[in-house]
Amino acid sequence: MIEIRKYEGQADLVPAVYAVLMDVYELSPWTESQVASDMAGADTTYYLAYDGQDVVGFLAVQTVLDEMEILQIAVKTHSQGRGIASQLMAAVKDWEGDIFLEVRESNAPAQALYRRQHFTKIGKRKNYYHNPIEDAVLMKRERDER
Repeated sequence: MIEIRKYEGQADLVPAVYAVLMDVYELSPWTESQVASDMAGADTTYYLAYDGQDVVGFLAVQTVLDEMEILQIAVKTHSQGRGIASQLMAAVKDWEGDIFLEVRESNAPAQALYRRQHFTKIGKRKNYYHNPIEDAVLMKRERDER
């Protein structure tokens, strides 16, 4: 059974979050020290998905005033297809402000997840991602779309 827990500043969990990134991406977009710095940020919140004692996924969000941005969501490859990303997204479903995110244009499964969560496409950022270079699709969930 998957359990979603809000990260409460346990520095020993940084390697587990970084391990998720290393599992999901051929080349992690972040270093372990960048993950640690982000997890320690005052405006950043992490939600961790546990399968027993193992961290199998996470959602990172940043809030500024009444807006939230989804910074990252990732689920280990062996745990994908079990609805874990939807469970992680449910952690922020009651946010009363707008929520923004960027997603690779080629990442159709993620875009489908976000549409199910009431996000709509609002634009594109040309050549936003690297390794490989790719456009980002900008998406937004309006404050009254919960």
